[in-house]
Amino acid sequence: MLHCFQCGKTFDDASLLWRCPCGGVLDWTVPESFKRSSIRTEETGMWRYAASLPLDSPDSRVSMGEGGTPLIPGDWNGLSVFWKLDFLCPTGSYKDRGMACLVNRLRELGVRELIEDSSGNAGSSMAAYCALAGIGCKVYVPGYTSEGKCVQILSYSGELVRIPGTREDTSRAAEKAASETYYASHNWSPYFAHGVKTFAFEVWEQLGFQLPDAVLLPAGQGSLVLGWAHAFEELRASGEIDRLPRIYALQPENCAPLA
Repeated sequence: MLHCFQCGKTFDDASLLWRCPCGGVLDWTVPESFKRSSIRTEETGMWRYAASLPLDSPDSRVSMGEGGTPLIPGDWNGLSVFWKLDFLCPTGSYKDRGMACLVNRLRELGVRELIEDSSGNAGSSMAAYCALAGIGCKVYVPGYTSEGKCVQILSYSGELVRIPGTREDTSRAAEKAASETYYASHNWSPYFAHGVKTFAFEVWEQLGFQLPDAVLLPAGQGSLVLGWAHAFEELRASGEIDRLPRIYALQPENCAPLA
């Protein structure tokens, strides 16, 4: 079921809605909160946590082995910390978790072509997973997007559309173009953050099912923060934990729209 944060309406999650008619953000409602016994111990990577993902048939998924990245102890300014190395995901970004979930769900729903907008990592990840799933993919990027990311998108057979102006101009152009196909914006998707949340389940398991005191997460549009919150709210609801770790969302001083 999809639930709108703004008006409270609910929708069938087979409806292909990516935004509520009222303009509000939609989220997928988890049927049952995740617990330790839900882990699919025969699986590796993010699919150990498939019981908490919005897929009808996770065993029929397309996958590139996303997730299962190392958690490395280290020192940071005199503090003992752990570094989660999600840059080791297949296309070089944690966004592979979200895209694996999103693209597999759209594949189940019969989507055969889509449009995404991105400033780099999400676009390359979307192009890769769409290629694997047999879904046509057109990625709109700002004109200033790095050549490396553009080459990566093209190498995965994505169709690249460069838009002059701001990141917001790119989003508006993609949304307008998607009136004739499906707009698979990872920032609007009710499914993307649920793939990302497997990062948090993984950290919890790697720490011996213990909570970290705090987590520091880079925040652009905030999908890592949302994913972390989703995961630990589920664990608290299922009784696996009795508190939430502190979450610090980090943005560069000169680009901090959430601050």
